[in-house]
Amino acid sequence: MRSIAKKTKEETAETLAKIHYANEPNLKHIHLLEPVNEEDPRDPIKLLEVVEGTLERWIEPIAFPADPARGIEYPVLIVEVSPKEYLAIKNDTNGLEQHGWSLGKELLAN
Repeated sequence: MRSIAKKTKEETAETLAKIHYANEPNLKHIHLLEPVNEEDPRDPIKLLEVVEGTLERWIEPIAFPADPARGIEYPVLIVEVSPKEYLAIKNDTNGLEQHGWSLGKELLAN
């Protein structure tokens, strides 16, 4: 019997980014929020998504449960910000640091 290796959180985040870019025409950037705790499957993948035209709410995470049937083995937390908020975050990371996060690598559409 062959075992199927589970994707890492980073691999799953890259897959999610591709799906989100393909389905959201106003999506400009996606960053992984660190730390990524690969050891705890209950700790969510955290993404910062920059969407043109989104309501400016600053850092307001939205949580989604794992969805193994769709290949998402981990819970996901998304912080959607406007381009203006994104620039503010890049210039002053205090808002992210209050949550214990830092801006990680940018995830690309392809």
